Amino acid sequence: MPFDFRRFDIYRKVPKDLTQPTYTGAIISICCCLFIFFLFLSELTGFITTEMPTLGEESVRASWQRLTHGESIPDS
Repeated sequence: MPFDFRRFDIYRKVPKDLTQPTYTGAIISICCCLFIFFLFLSELTGFITTEMPTLGEESVRASWQRLTHGESIPDS
């Protein structure tokens, strides 16, 4: 009997009885699509509403004083 190469077929055809649409499959598919849409919107709103941290004038002034404290400019 010759060697059958068809057993290495990765893309096999699905039998017709396994491709019949059902109400349960439709409900699961709709729930999954709604969940994916919810995740997409939550990530999008989180991305859009992210605030950049801003430094107030007082904190900039305080950090400048900390940097320049104790330093002196040499005379030329």
